[in-house]
Amino acid sequence: MGRKFLPMRLKIFFVSLLLALIAPAALAQDDEFASVSGRVTTYWGSALEAEISFFQLEGISGNSPTEELIQRVTTNKDGAYAIEKLPWGQYRVKVATKGYGDAEIWRFYLWRGAKRVLDIGVPMGMLDHISQMEIRGAVTRPNRMPVKDATVTLLNVYDSSESQQVRTDADGKYTLLLIQEGDYVLHAAKVGFTVSATTISIRSGERKTSNLVLSPVVKK
Repeated sequence: MGRKFLPMRLKIFFVSLLLALIAPAALAQDDEFASVSGRVTTYWGSALEAEISFFQLEGISGNSPTEELIQRVTTNKDGAYAIEKLPWGQYRVKVATKGYGDAEIWRFYLWRGAKRVLDIGVPMGMLDHISQMEIRGAVTRPNRMPVKDATVTLLNVYDSSESQQVRTDADGKYTLLLIQEGDYVLHAAKVGFTVSATTISIRSGERKTSNLVLSPVVKK
């Protein structure tokens, strides 16, 4: 009994059917992975070269009994990084830098097919390379008369633990000394006057002057 061969059209049909069944499976495998990209900067926005490690954790909350290093990358000169095809799940993200503090993100979740952005801010860390900085100025009325005993407050925009307060002297003058670079909000206040505020950026070794004007509250 001779062999029976399938017609060419039927062969093409079966091959097409097989490819149609395989393709979704391949796509499903790609969907199992996630990707993440972002930037690493100081709290005041300067780009950092850093090493970023993604450790996969167990469970969905709390401390993980074990963790596995899945991937490690370094940022470019702009502080940017990108990782493709990370298995979905929960991660501990560790950022290590030179001359600055380290940072960790706990329980960072990547779901199936996720494309997430993770920007990370790193604290100052070691300060041995920073020279003292100074902000000084005067608080006056609109007519340029000094306002003595006004409270001048300096607040770091990105680090709430960094703040200072001083009082103006008889000439309305004040001086603030800093050891942390950054972007700050500077404001002056005194009972009977409206608050005056401004922003100021300062870097290592700089001396800056910032004058503030307080207007008396108009009584109705």
